[in-house]
Amino acid sequence: MSNNSSNGPQSFLGSMAFGGIFFLAGSLIVLIAADIIHADPSSFNAPRWVVGAAGGVFMIAGIMVALQGSFGPGGMQTKLYLWLQFLFGMVLMVLFSSVFIWVGFGPGEREFSSSTSLGPVSVSGSGNMSMGRIMFGGGGIMMVFFTIAMAVSQLKAIFKK
Repeated sequence: MSNNSSNGPQSFLGSMAFGGIFFLAGSLIVLIAADIIHADPSSFNAPRWVVGAAGGVFMIAGIMVALQGSFGPGGMQTKLYLWLQFLFGMVLMVLFSSVFIWVGFGPGEREFSSSTSLGPVSVSGSGNMSMGRIMFGGGGIMMVFFTIAMAVSQLKAIFKK
């Protein structure tokens, strides 16, 4: 009988492939943001650091998926794995939060769109800039509080072992 939660070759290779795809996609975005891969500057609707942070989220997520697969179920209880999960998790959350906070509170104009679908009827148009900023800024602030709570919780778990 097959156990799906085992860390056999399929789950190890699958997590490496899946994590690798996310890492490569994020790397491409970071390289474009760093102007290593040239892109037309007029195509950017945000500062390069915001674009790089968004790419970094995918890179870190890919690393975390690959780590989980490489450590396996038994290895995920080790202090090394818990510390790596903590560090990469904090970086991921800081990058993710920073994008939302920039959209909500950063300088400049923002373009939001809204759409509503009810069965076969769909309505779309431009969104309210103030409401968009409130939603993104509020979400970013909530993510900061979630990040702090997650950090405290994970540190407690690490030091318990």
